[in-house]
Amino acid sequence: MQQDSTGQVIPFPLERIRTRDGGSDRLTAALDSLEAALAEQRAAMTGFRESLGQLGAAVHALEGGAVGLSTRLGALHRQVGTVNQSARDLEAWADRVLARAR
Repeated sequence: MQQDSTGQVIPFPLERIRTRDGGSDRLTAALDSLEAALAEQRAAMTGFRESLGQLGAAVHALEGGAVGLSTRLGALHRQVGTVNQSARDLEAWADRVLARAR
């Protein structure tokens, strides 16, 4: 006789899974857990949106500061250019005076 080497099929024990009330307690617990998780998710999303709003306000304020700084730096650049030109004019005048004195 040949032996079957494929193994033996063992039936799944359905009795252990079934509860007396048909599983409604587990379903209710699972739904309650899901509802709690969704409530946490809603709270997290609300906090996330608030944080995004605060970040947007901070970026807007930073942009305003950067524009103001750029404007002030541009004005300073023009003033330094004017002073530089005055210094070069004074240097040229001094060179001419020294050249005549020699």
